[in-house]
Amino acid sequence: MSKTGRRLVLLLVSVSLAACATSQPEKVRFSGSVPTRSDRDYANWPVEPLKAALLMQEAEIKALSVESAGAGMTRPEKAEILFPQTGDKFSVKGKLVPPDLDGINNSPRKELAAWQLQTIFLDPVDFTVPSTVLRCVPIEKWMRHHDEAIPVVPDTKCVLVEVTVWIENATVPDELYEEERFLDDLDYAYHLANFNIFAYLINLRDNRKGNVLVSKDEENRRVFAVDNGVSFGTIWYNWIYPPTYSWRTISVPALPRKSIDRLRELRREDLDFLMVVAQLEPDADGILKVVQAGAPIDPSEGVRREGTSLQFGLTAGEVEDVWQRIEALIERVDAGEIPLF
Repeated sequence: MSKTGRRLVLLLVSVSLAACATSQPEKVRFSGSVPTRSDRDYANWPVEPLKAALLMQEAEIKALSVESAGAGMTRPEKAEILFPQTGDKFSVKGKLVPPDLDGINNSPRKELAAWQLQTIFLDPVDFTVPSTVLRCVPIEKWMRHHDEAIPVVPDTKCVLVEVTVWIENATVPDELYEEERFLDDLDYAYHLANFNIFAYLINLRDNRKGNVLVSKDEENRRVFAVDNGVSFGTIWYNWIYPPTYSWRTISVPALPRKSIDRLRELRREDLDFLMVVAQLEPDADGILKVVQAGAPIDPSEGVRREGTSLQFGLTAGEVEDVWQRIEALIERVDAGEIPLF
């Protein structure tokens, strides 16, 4: 190719890139801002999210059945749980807390932080993360369904488990994002966009399709983030999955004004609660119980011990990163880069 021909190609490429850089994002074609609320909004939850969390963390429980829920690194189990005091009965996913209390692909502190972070911009009816708590099961109860019981915290007599409510009537979608439907369907856009905001805020790096579920009800297509441990700035992630599976960047063409307004109202100190998302103390029988969170023992660490106190949470640096992502998102919205609906 001649020099003149190469210059022409470069010019055409430059013009094309400039056009892409200045093009405006496509606007949604529906009207309205928030989908109509009804009883079916909790259709995928066995009970309301906050009640589920309270029951799983504090109420008396009886495990009716326990079975394997997958062959992954974390060896999750599915258990059907009865709560005798209230009569509630539903299924949960359980994962053993790792021996060092935190791991690359099994990080209870990050799962708990993800569950609690969504409250800064979502109401319970719109939660995208299933209720998640820590519970220490007494050894004698654990042994009714298992061959061994290994307390990971010295001088305790219980098995520490991360417990998550089992989302019902949900499945792994063949295609999570359908752009044309997003532009035309308010309810679909609202739930998917809120999930995208959440995944962006926690910097979700696990791109496996099975980590995201959607409701089987296509008229109420809720989106659920069910595995959030590879997040909050981790250097390890599943690089073998294509970038099209990733939601840690804003991938949808517009975001709910309601959610952005909630983020806009925040101050940096409003995120400090993420530094202690669970604090546990042993009772007189050596059973770890969740107690009221205190100040972080060491803000530079994610898991902290002092005396009998055990804390799980984000580090100060991880919380600062969340804040910076919020500020960056608001700046993009205010610059007109991301439309609102």
